Amino acid sequence: MYIPIIDHERRPLGTLSAHDVLQILLGETEHEEYLLRDYVMGIGYR
Repeated sequence: MYIPIIDHERRPLGTLSAHDVLQILLGETEHEEYLLRDYVMGIGYR
């Protein structure tokens, strides 16, 4: 599945793979999980 990317005037710019978008979102979630765990354990933010 592909997601169309358009500009502010609704002109097509390209497409993104839904798989790639999901991988990016999961990566951000993992990073936030590490930050929260470090904060709770008193290590602080990196």
